[in-house]
Amino acid sequence: MTTPSIVRILLILALAAAGLALAETDPPAVPPPAFDPSGRWSSETGELTLALAGDALSFTYTAVFGPSAHICDGAGVAGLVTDGRYEHVDEQGTIAFLVTAGGVRMETAGGIASFCGANWPGDAFGRDKFQPLVPCQVTAEKSHFHVVGPLPPERRRGFVIRGDAVAVAPALHAGGEWVLARFQGARGATVGLLRKQELACP
Repeated sequence: MTTPSIVRILLILALAAAGLALAETDPPAVPPPAFDPSGRWSSETGELTLALAGDALSFTYTAVFGPSAHICDGAGVAGLVTDGRYEHVDEQGTIAFLVTAGGVRMETAGGIASFCGANWPGDAFGRDKFQPLVPCQVTAEKSHFHVVGPLPPERRRGFVIRGDAVAVAPALHAGGEWVLARFQGARGATVGLLRKQELACP
């Protein structure tokens, strides 16, 4: 056997051994993605409704806390920061929403919660008191989405039309006039407030 042939055989054996070693190496561990927390959550002190669309987590929240019965009443949108962590930022502070397999936790990440005031201890919601979004159908000829935030809500350009399917939860800060709704379209999901009277729900 000629020397070039021996070199070629040794090279093939070396490459095969390297491939075997790579095949036996475990891939790096990747944490599972957080589940979709959209729906209604209840705790000992409050209620929270959520609707997720892409990296934006819209919320409405009401609670009573502390010995003097302080009231929380607010709504807004939190943006994704890291997997399972969303933050809502306004002029008074930053509120974090932490989504895990066990549920959802709210906590102050900086300043104060503008919709609760000082000394709010945060809140925690377990999966045992979770209700998913409720399917509804649009009955109005056209129903515009409105911004999830302080009342009265600002109307947005986006809308749904009669016959469209949406999934909703109560807008806890808005009485019975509005619902927190999500529409899944061909280009993605849209979330906002819709008028309850323009929908047919179970």
